Amino acid sequence: MSFSVLQSDCKRLTATLEDLSNHELDQILNNDEKIEEILSEADQIYLKELQNEKETVMATNESLAEINLAREPELIEGREKLLAKSAEGEAISKKVEEKLQLIRNKNGDLSLETALALLRTAASEMEEESDGVAKKFMDEGGDLEDFLDQFLAKRKIMHLRLVKADKMSKILQRGDPTMNNMSSYPNPPPLSINSSYFPGIPSNVPPPSVPYPVGPLNMPMPPPYSNLNYFQNHY
Repeated sequence: MSFSVLQSDCKRLTATLEDLSNHELDQILNNDEKIEEILSEADQIYLKELQNEKETVMATNESLAEINLAREPELIEGREKLLAKSAEGEAISKKVEEKLQLIRNKNGDLSLETALALLRTAASEMEEESDGVAKKFMDEGGDLEDFLDQFLAKRKIMHLRLVKADKMSKILQRGDPTMNNMSSYPNPPPLSINSSYFPGIPSNVPPPSVPYPVGPLNMPMPPPYSNLNYFQNHY
C-alpha cells in the first residue's frame, strides 16, 4: 500500500473540510452521495491496493481451507487411531495393576508348603520334558550333540529343583526356617564316655592300670527316709 499517497489524500480532504461551516458538515454527514463525491475526488490507488490485498488474503485462506478439507479424512483417521491407542493403553495399564495386585496377594499368602509343592511340580515337569526329548531322539533320531545339549540342560534344571525341594523339606521337618544355614555343618561324632568315672555305674570295659583307685566307691549312705530317728539324732 502506498502510505504516502493515503497520507496526502487525507491532508487534502482535511483541508477541504476545515473551510466548511457546521451546517455544511451536517449536510455532508447526512448525504451519502456527497460523501462519495468527496471520496471520488481523491486518488484511489491505495483503495485498489487494499482490494488487491483483500483478494490475496481471501485466496490464501481459501487455498488453506481446501488443503485442510483434503486432509480431513486423514485427520479423522489419525484421531480415531489416537483414541483407540489411548483406550488400549488404559486397558493395558489396568491389567498390569491387576496382575501386580494379584502377585502381591499371592506373595502374602504363599507358604513354605505351597512353595515346596510348586518346586516339586516344576521338577516333575522338567523330568517329563527331558524324557520327551530322549523319546523323540530314540524314535526319530537326530544330531547327537544337539540331543545331549537339550537333555543334559533339562536334567540339570530338574536336579537343581530336586535339591532345592529336598533342602526345603528338611527345613519344614525341622520346623525352624532360621536354621537354614546350619544344615551344611556336619553333626559332631558321638563321644565315648567312660562310665568308670561315675561311681555306682558298672562298666564292662576293664579299668586301665593307673596308680589311683577306679571303680565303685563304697560311701556310707544314710538309712531309709522312713527312719526319722536318724535325722533327729544327727541333726
